[in-house]
Amino acid sequence: MTRVYGDADFLPVVLGTNLNTYNIARSLHEAYGVRTLALGRAALRETAASAILDVRAYRDFDEPARIVEVLREIAAEFPDRKRLLIANIEHYTNVVLAHREELAELYLIPLTDAATAEKLMTKSQFARTCAELGVPHPQTVVVPAAEAAAPGFGEDLPFAFPVILKPSDTDTYPRLRFEGKQKVYRVPDAEALRSMAARILAAGYTEELIVQELLEGDESVMQVVNTYSDRHGRLRVCSAAQIVLGEYDPQYVGNYNAVVTIEDPALTASIRHLLDSIGYRGAANVDVMVDKRTGTAKLLEVNLRQGAASYYTTAAGANIARCYVEDLVHERELPEISSAPDRLWVNVPYPVVRLLAPRSLKPLVRRARKNGVTHTLHYAPDRSARRVLEVLRLDLRVTLGYLKNLRTRPGR
Repeated sequence: MTRVYGDADFLPVVLGTNLNTYNIARSLHEAYGVRTLALGRAALRETAASAILDVRAYRDFDEPARIVEVLREIAAEFPDRKRLLIANIEHYTNVVLAHREELAELYLIPLTDAATAEKLMTKSQFARTCAELGVPHPQTVVVPAAEAAAPGFGEDLPFAFPVILKPSDTDTYPRLRFEGKQKVYRVPDAEALRSMAARILAAGYTEELIVQELLEGDESVMQVVNTYSDRHGRLRVCSAAQIVLGEYDPQYVGNYNAVVTIEDPALTASIRHLLDSIGYRGAANVDVMVDKRTGTAKLLEVNLRQGAASYYTTAAGANIARCYVEDLVHERELPEISSAPDRLWVNVPYPVVRLLAPRSLKPLVRRARKNGVTHTLHYAPDRSARRVLEVLRLDLRVTLGYLKNLRTRPGR
C-alpha cells in the first residue's frame, strides 16, 4: 500500500525516531493535517504504531554515507514536491551540516550554516561566543584532552569547588559506553576532577572538556528556551519555560519531563542578542540556569534544533514546525510569535509532577494546571489500541523510575 506523506506542497522528512520526532510530526499534523516520514535505526515506542507518521528503519543508519544515500533515494521517490529535511539529534545535525551542499540540492533544510554553527556547536565554542558578545553564561574553563590528563589538572581554577565537568563534544560523547557515565558531573575537589576526566578519556573521548562554576539549586533555577529564526536571520519565536520536573536517570541529567511556560523579557533579550548577532537561522534549544546569587539567567548551551520537550511551544501557541513550512516552503514573512504563559507540558502522568515538583514550584504548577495539561504522546487523532498500549507502557516505565528514585529527591 502506498503511504501518503505531506501534502501537495511539501514532504516532511525527519531524521530520528524518538520523542522529538513525534513532537515535530504532531505539530505538523495539527497545522496542516499531514503525515510525516521518519528515518532511523528503529521505531521507538514514542513513534511506533502511529497514524501521523511512519518510520523507515535501517540498521546502518548511523553511518553518514548511508544516511546521505537514503536521503537521495527518498528524494528520487518523491520528486514532485518540496522536501523538508529536519534533523532532531546532534549526530544527524552534524551529518546534514557536513553534507549540506549536496543535500541542499534535494531538500529545504531549516538548519543554520556551518560557519554560524561553528560558533555554538561545542560547549567550548559556545562559551567563547557568549564571552565575545557579553551574553551571561557560567564562568568556564576549556581544557584540551592532553591538559585534562596532566597531573596538576584542576589545581588553579578561577572559581571554587565543587564544579561541573562535562564533555564539549555532544556528538561523540553520547555514543561512548563506560561505567558511571553521566551527561554532566558534579565534582567536589581536584582529585575527583582528575579521576572523572581520566575515566572519560579512557573510554575513548578525545575532545575538549569543560569545567564550569556550579550554579546551585533544584529545578527552580532551571529554565529552557526554544526559538526559531527565519531565513533572513531574524528571531521570530522565543518561547521560555520553567522546568518543574527534571530527569531522574543520572545518564540524562539536564533533561526534563515537565515545564511551565513563562515570560522573561531579560532572558529573551539575551537570546535575541546572541542569535541575531551571529546571523542564526533555524530552530534552537537553549538550556538556562538562574544564578541565585545575582538572579541572572545564564545560558548553558545551544542545540541547533528543537529540544525533545519543545512541544510545549506548540501547546502554548508557538508552533515551531509550522514556522519551517511557512518560512521555507511557502517563503512567507513570519511575524514575531509569542507563546502564552502558564501552560503545563508533561512527559509523565500529571500525578507524578504534582508529587515530585519542588515545593517552591507547586503553586506555579497548580496555576498552570487550570489551563490544562499537555502530554505530547496523548494525541486524540492517534489513538489506535496498539498506540495507546505503547504510550501506557512508556508512562508506566517513567513513573516507576521516579518512584524508585523517590528517596533521592528530598524536599518535594
